[in-house]
Amino acid sequence: MVSTRIAILVTAIAVATSAVAQEPKELHDARRQFEALRHPSEADRVRYITGLVRLRESFTRADAEIMHAIDAEVVRHPMPATADVRVLVQRLVGRWQSPRRPYFYHCDGTWASNEDTPEDTGGTWRIEGNQFFQNYRVKPPDSGEAIILLTATDFVYGTAPYYLRRGTAFPWRD
Repeated sequence: MVSTRIAILVTAIAVATSAVAQEPKELHDARRQFEALRHPSEADRVRYITGLVRLRESFTRADAEIMHAIDAEVVRHPMPATADVRVLVQRLVGRWQSPRRPYFYHCDGTWASNEDTPEDTGGTWRIEGNQFFQNYRVKPPDSGEAIILLTATDFVYGTAPYYLRRGTAFPWRD
């Protein structure tokens, strides 16, 4: 009976240790600081998520497990559904870079990838509350994806999540 309890305790410690080992100390510390706030404001949430995005950018593909731990924390904090859609639309218009390719979001609700030409038009986009809808020419989406962060420099959305940076360069390291 005692040996069974010891085995269970050792197993529980091993599982907990492996989960924490995949989570960087910076993530743990940032989460603890954010959760210590009694009533975090939207500005506090934006600072927290922006910090996590920068932390994620400091890792390479070899650190995929750490990046997944950061992703899991990021998606826990979506933008409030009461966000001002007009402000979000204005912020989104422009050129954004993902790790794979550029995306061009136009004020008329269309978007293009790779090259900003009529031939490369990918479809349409819109924002409703904190939901981002991106329709492809082939098949429109059934539902939107939660916007997590949309600032002048960063656009993060979805459950994957997708990370885009304003401009022509994405800070990706191999």
